[in-house]
Amino acid sequence: MLYTLILYVLLGIGLAASVGFLVLHRPRRFFRVTEINASWWVIIVGLLYARSLLLLGIRGARPGETWWDSAISIGFLTAIDVLLLVRFFSYLWYLREHPEKRS
Repeated sequence: MLYTLILYVLLGIGLAASVGFLVLHRPRRFFRVTEINASWWVIIVGLLYARSLLLLGIRGARPGETWWDSAISIGFLTAIDVLLLVRFFSYLWYLREHPEKRS
């Protein structure tokens, strides 16, 4: 039960950071190199997180057979969440420093 709750929290945080960044960034030209570098990995991870949340709600979670299997899964999710949160907050700081970029 604790494992499932941790997965819900981590997937929810990552999905919120991904959607928040995309709402703030509002990419217009998806196929420019700068947009691909800035946004596509966030879009891909957000879609994977949404899919994982949906499947977690449908199937539930079964912890790994050993403790380290669960620890690795939670560790990878935490690391990706940290990257998404850094991306989100760094863009917020960028907007604060450059108010003319808001449109």
